[in-house]
Amino acid sequence: MENILFAEACRFWQEDKSKDVKVTTMAAYSLIIERHLLPRFRTLEEITPESVQRMIDEEILEKLKYNTLKSIILVVKMIIKYCEEKGWMESRVYNIRTIPHNTRSDPQTLSLEEEKEFVFWLKVHPSRLNIGLLLSACCGLRVGEVCALKWEDIDFSRQVLQVRRTVYRVYDPNGKPRKSRLVVGSPKTSTSWREIPLPEFIFRMIPGMGNRHGESYILSGDDSPEDPQNFRNNFKRVLYALGFPPRKVHSLRHSFATRCLESKCDFKTLSTILGHSNITTTLNIYAHPDINQKRRCIEEMVKMI
Repeated sequence: MENILFAEACRFWQEDKSKDVKVTTMAAYSLIIERHLLPRFRTLEEITPESVQRMIDEEILEKLKYNTLKSIILVVKMIIKYCEEKGWMESRVYNIRTIPHNTRSDPQTLSLEEEKEFVFWLKVHPSRLNIGLLLSACCGLRVGEVCALKWEDIDFSRQVLQVRRTVYRVYDPNGKPRKSRLVVGSPKTSTSWREIPLPEFIFRMIPGMGNRHGESYILSGDDSPEDPQNFRNNFKRVLYALGFPPRKVHSLRHSFATRCLESKCDFKTLSTILGHSNITTTLNIYAHPDINQKRRCIEEMVKMI
């Protein structure tokens, strides 16, 4: 067995793994290594089934999100497997336990009245970022997709928006002055490449944004994409101006899906508009009828009998 420090093993694994995954995925893995693994493990000998389980148990006490815990376990297991294949560690069985994921929180949405007020406010306060919020609220775009829109993505003859790319702020340990950087990449999944019809009122607002050079980004107005954090901060400012409670900007996408279902949009069409990888994803997130929908269903059944 070679005497390799854990930090060295992680560096070798990162260099190898980065050839096979997206920049954003590798950035997430690197952040886990720096925040959760390097402060705890110095040598490979310290990594045992007991020490890894102890780390997860302590992270649970810190109330980390379930998905974060899953990601930590995934990265640990990938590094361990890599080290075993290199002959740096003895092969061991790691049956890591975590808390069961048996809780579900419904996605945040704006009420119908809130959304009406929100859209009206944006219409009377037009700006690049505010039109971006309208695209999220009325077309269901993700934050990164809105920030990555270019003028060439709009088919003015067909009044259609084409989603071709997304922008992320990813972890960069060598970044200055911030340990992060913007990356423009392909959409989240292959089905995220899609065409979305533009609502008439938004289509009329867009030309007034000026600087319609095909390669320039719509929200920033130049050759660099808008920072998603600026977009989120603008959303917070609008909520504050309207006196609405704080929400995540992703709530606009959830609100869009909710309004579509209330308008009797079928799940297959909605799934395509949202760019979900399959209709099951749409059903799992949004197919949660409220008591009024359940009552109408039962009343319609009773009428038949």
